[in-house]
Amino acid sequence: MNAMGKKIGADLYLAQMKWVAWYLPILYIAYIAIVWFLDEPDIRSMSLLTFTFQTTTIFMLVCGIISSSVFLTLYVKYGVTRKSYFQGALLSAIGLAITVIGLTTILTWIVRIFNINVFKEVVLSSLGVNSWLLTSVSYFFVVMIYFLVGWLIGLGFYRYGGAGGFVTIVVALVVVSVNDLLWSFNTPKPLMGLFNFEIPVPNVVVAMIASFAIATIMAIAVYKIVKETPIKIA
Repeated sequence: MNAMGKKIGADLYLAQMKWVAWYLPILYIAYIAIVWFLDEPDIRSMSLLTFTFQTTTIFMLVCGIISSSVFLTLYVKYGVTRKSYFQGALLSAIGLAITVIGLTTILTWIVRIFNINVFKEVVLSSLGVNSWLLTSVSYFFVVMIYFLVGWLIGLGFYRYGGAGGFVTIVVALVVVSVNDLLWSFNTPKPLMGLFNFEIPVPNVVVAMIASFAIATIMAIAVYKIVKETPIKIA
């Protein structure tokens, strides 16, 4: 990664962290209120980390779309190469995912340490009660894939127009559905949810390797499109 890519990554990370500074506190307050007032076993057993993960998939999807529809034009217009933009955007997304998941993991652990009565029924995740590292890393992979598919969708509309955008939406639906089949999380399964189709949930390590492979393929596809995208300057 070149120096400009790192600089762009830092700039984008700081810009998007301003959104996170609003997003996370509101989300945490919503979680406390929901667990406190709703007497539903499924909700009361959901950890702060899992609750945050569920909404962070959509947050990262939106960040990916904005990256292509706003930041690509902005940086290339000021002389930044497409390669540096791609490196910076990817680096900032990784930093964003690590920050959101990492910070929430720490807060979830603190809540558990204090042993507050209303949170006594909470289960960390479907991976197990004490699977802190596995859960955090797994959630990181999943939210990164959502960022990448959002990035792909944004580029599809920006580069190819409505028809191309529709194709990338279909591709994105397939990608997130296949990836979510690897895990026992309750993330959306847009296509697979229409069919009575399930596969045995694989070993966590296998799922991580498969998710990493999917993310790598998506990143390569995004880079190929970024390199060929003409910039629209109003």
